[in-house]
Amino acid sequence: MKCIGAFASILSIFFLFWTWDDIHIKSTQHKCVIIILLCVLALMIAILWTCILKISKTIWESPSGKIKVCYSDIMKEGFDKRNKEEKLFVIPVNSCFDTIVDEDISSCLKPLVSPNSLHGRWIKAMVNNGFTIEDIDSKIHKCLEMQKLVPKRIISDEDKERGKREVYDLGTVAMIRGKNNSTFLLLAISEFDKDNIAHTSVDDLGLCIKSLVNFYNQHGQGHRLVIPLMGTNLSRAGLSHNDSLRVITSLFQLYGDKVHGEIDVVIYKGDKDKVTLDI
Repeated sequence: MKCIGAFASILSIFFLFWTWDDIHIKSTQHKCVIIILLCVLALMIAILWTCILKISKTIWESPSGKIKVCYSDIMKEGFDKRNKEEKLFVIPVNSCFDTIVDEDISSCLKPLVSPNSLHGRWIKAMVNNGFTIEDIDSKIHKCLEMQKLVPKRIISDEDKERGKREVYDLGTVAMIRGKNNSTFLLLAISEFDKDNIAHTSVDDLGLCIKSLVNFYNQHGQGHRLVIPLMGTNLSRAGLSHNDSLRVITSLFQLYGDKVHGEIDVVIYKGDKDKVTLDI
């Protein structure tokens, strides 16, 4: 309707200076055909804009901040060498902040971080960008120590033979500096069971978002915060992509008084068929 209205306005301006006779169109039938064709063209442009060109939408705004949803790839953004703007990227992890990615599941009885999860993809991308696992572990430990956070429990060697055994509260955030103006916020949203299978719930996700908002309010400095959909797939919260988007955006709006900067909720562009921006 906006496109048709724009074409109608342009047509009205056109006829302020010219008439049908000036462009040698006198038949009423021809005039109707031209108007219909213009409406069809406007409709085609509207469909093109909605389906292809429109990749972001602002859903909430205040004097100090805004919340947008968009189609993108958080990994490409987080490791983009052309990035000039300081940004914070949220990476959902397990509550032990494990850094062992098991590519070959046949080599271990209880695999840890899946290479297909965002957690696993982030670790591999960090290594590909010159960070060692020791570097990553040291940065995580230093950040948690700086916040004076202590584990809520320690897993025994019998219950977890590999990986880290210190379990932190859900919602704990470890801030890791990357490269090219990127800082990563590792957000603990799930716990491993005795078989190293990640589990979380919708209530857990709500608790984690609240913790993230508080952390962003204290440490964000107004930088853009980029957060992926969470609670789907391997986290086993049972949320669809649409449900995850609604939960996350609703919670950020609920705590809107603590949003001081732009928050981009990112939908992986390969999941366009699973979720829409029209929430």
